[in-house]
Amino acid sequence: MRPQHLLSLLLLLLAPAIQAAILAIDYGAEFTKLSLIKPGVPFDVVLDKDSKRKISSVVGWKRDERVFGAEAKMSATRFPDTHYPYVKPLLGKTTLPPLSIWPNAPSSDGESIVFPHPSAPSYISPALPSPEAAWTPTALLAQQLSYYRHLAESLGTKKESINQVVVTVPAWWNHAQRRAYRDALELQGMSCLAMIGEGTGVALNYAMTRTFPDYNPATGAGEKEYHVIYDSGALSTTATVLAFYQTSEYLTPKSKTPINTTHIETLGTGWENVGGVLLDVAIQDILVEDFIKKSGKTGIEADKKALAKVAKEATRVKHILSANYEANTAIESLFDDTDYRSQISRASLEEALASTESLFSKPLTSALSAAGLSLSDINSFVLFGGNTRVPLVQTSLKSVLGNLEDRIAQNVNTDEAAVLGAAYYGAALSKQFKMKNIEVKESSVGDIIINGGDVLFPEGTVLGEKKVLTLPAEGDINLEFSQSIAHPESSHGTSGPQPILSVQVYDIEKALKDFTAPSPVVNLTIRFDPKGHLSAANAVLVSNVTESKDGGVAGALKGLFGGKEDDKQQVEEVASEGEKEEKKDGKKAPTKVALKFREKHLGVKPLSGEEKRTTNARLNSIAAFESAKASREEALNSLESYIYALQNHLSDYEPTALKDFSTPAEQTAIKDLVAKTFEWLNDVGDQATERELRTKYTALEILERPPVFRYNEYTARDGAVADFQKAMRLAASFFIEAKGNWTEAIEAARNATPEDPATPPKYTKEELGALDDMLREYTKWIDELMPEQLKLDEDKTKDPVIKVRELEEKGKNLQATVMRLTNKKNPRKPKPTTSSSSASSSVTLDTQTDHGPSPTLSEKEAESTTESKPTDKEPLVHDDL
Repeated sequence: MRPQHLLSLLLLLLAPAIQAAILAIDYGAEFTKLSLIKPGVPFDVVLDKDSKRKISSVVGWKRDERVFGAEAKMSATRFPDTHYPYVKPLLGKTTLPPLSIWPNAPSSDGESIVFPHPSAPSYISPALPSPEAAWTPTALLAQQLSYYRHLAESLGTKKESINQVVVTVPAWWNHAQRRAYRDALELQGMSCLAMIGEGTGVALNYAMTRTFPDYNPATGAGEKEYHVIYDSGALSTTATVLAFYQTSEYLTPKSKTPINTTHIETLGTGWENVGGVLLDVAIQDILVEDFIKKSGKTGIEADKKALAKVAKEATRVKHILSANYEANTAIESLFDDTDYRSQISRASLEEALASTESLFSKPLTSALSAAGLSLSDINSFVLFGGNTRVPLVQTSLKSVLGNLEDRIAQNVNTDEAAVLGAAYYGAALSKQFKMKNIEVKESSVGDIIINGGDVLFPEGTVLGEKKVLTLPAEGDINLEFSQSIAHPESSHGTSGPQPILSVQVYDIEKALKDFTAPSPVVNLTIRFDPKGHLSAANAVLVSNVTESKDGGVAGALKGLFGGKEDDKQQVEEVASEGEKEEKKDGKKAPTKVALKFREKHLGVKPLSGEEKRTTNARLNSIAAFESAKASREEALNSLESYIYALQNHLSDYEPTALKDFSTPAEQTAIKDLVAKTFEWLNDVGDQATERELRTKYTALEILERPPVFRYNEYTARDGAVADFQKAMRLAASFFIEAKGNWTEAIEAARNATPEDPATPPKYTKEELGALDDMLREYTKWIDELMPEQLKLDEDKTKDPVIKVRELEEKGKNLQATVMRLTNKKNPRKPKPTTSSSSASSSVTLDTQTDHGPSPTLSEKEAESTTESKPTDKEPLVHDDL
């Protein structure tokens, strides 16, 4: 295949991926923000069904109906047992946090967390394991992701499936939490292009419209700007220290304009498990205690519906107290038919949270310590997250900043900056848009430890790095990797390194049998990818002439990490493709052999293949049921609307087109069927299937079709006749000119000599004859039908004899014939010849064709093609139609 053909095929294959839409997702514990990157769609957040810019991170069930967002949140008071909020903090976990924030609390068996689903719908297939253990957090997140994709796919005029996403996650999430998120995406068939820190997303949004000082990383010349993204959300508070600077470089020595690139580097992260929900719980406790004190009724703590009402009111009160010192509360029929009314002050709330207030500023000091910077080094402290509006949080932060309080910046959207930054990052990845050059470097939080001792990837490692372990080739190799993340003060998780991955390299002795190079060693490449996932990239048996004195893992760690030569150890799966070394007998032995290895996830295990298939089948069964239900509801709504429309069109109040173009018998038939269908709809419409509803719709449509056809013909006929007349006139004019040219060519041929031959005519006799026949046929057709059509126009209930479709088809045929002849290439003039055996002329003078004599349509006939007289009366004017 030619190279250019290969390139064309490659571009054709890549085009859908390059031009595909990308969805940015900022999934929060309480609210989710979305942004779609797609040509033709404004760069903004995706709205919920109720036009809200923030989408509640909730999925719930109202009996057999699954609901999301605000609707799911509102259903909590009626259906608390099937209400699933705050899924995010449970991803990748095996133990439950000590929070009472779930109406129907999940359970843990030490290996996984599951939510109950009492009275689950029967259409879920395969059936759920049990009512008490129904949904994992990953499965619940997958359901929400499906809803988010549906919202995004509904945008724009062109509907297309969205399968590529850029997501934000807390920078301090460990390997298991990131894997759980990725599993949820895979359950919905989504590909994760990038997984960036939430603070990084805000930083990208911050850098979109700003410039930063120049800095040369190679020489250290210039300076950087340091900013802290302080993010306080529903369940956690995070501080991220970032460096911003700009580099300028010329692509070539002759380039006149430098390429400017903005660099964003994460330097340190600190976090605490405190957020807005802590305030919600404190207000709930105050309200419940006050209700018991005033009413004297106990037992409210066990009433899920009552607690759901209290939780809803607590959220409302928290928002009021953010701007006011007092708030009134009122809950009707809170418990045991007792109404509750009271008042709560901001002082009482702050008193209840006095012991935890300092935790809101702890992430800032931890992040600065990890980055090796002080408060005075920071240019600004950028606030993000809805909880930063709470006075208690602001007071805690200001107490640490002291006289640097003026560096607090509120110059980003506290709700949407992260998702807009992620969208900006996705747009840069897609290459569909002209974007400002930005390079992002995120660093790891915590150490990656090998075999419980040596640190493979220390905290602060830039994500995306690879390191090569050089190990002795002595039997199978078994390595275990763990992740050590220092838990904050507010955490109740397990401390110490947590196992995340084991790698076994096997069949080494088998590979050594054909390996004759000296000092064989195993090079195992470990990758810490940009999404924070640890994996083995490859294992290869190679020769290590400069053998290390130290053996085992300790020896492998001395000077063998990150070497440029080692990092390039990429091998194929087939060992015979490696480099070869000459033996004494002339044969070649491999000096590089690919080894087999297997990975096993430790600790919190991701979903297995079977678990993914089962969960995916359940989610698909739910989606199929919802799709069928939506189609039936659409059919029901269409039938109801159609019935009402027909009733209005046939009413006696005012004239309508339906009455004007239908006969009395047709009107009676439509009225009778409308009445019967309306009665049927009232009797059995709720139980009717989609097929039955669409059958009823079609029956009405069939009766309405004749009047609609007459109306459409009547309204479109004038324009169609005018277009047809124009096509006839143009074709006739072309025929006259073409006939003249043909006659001149024939006359020239008669007078031609071998030394001066004539140019053949451009059009053949057959071509002109065919056009002549078409003009005569169409003239006869319209002149015969026109008198009858003019009579029918007086009665709109009669079907037309000249149909718009026929006029359009004949006009298109004329146009196509004339265009084909017009685009025909001019013939070349034959070369002159003196040979006596040569033909005297290349043009035959025989003018007889299958059509009879040569074209005979006179100019006068051509001009009157569309005005032929069907009778001896005065010529008809077609425009009268």
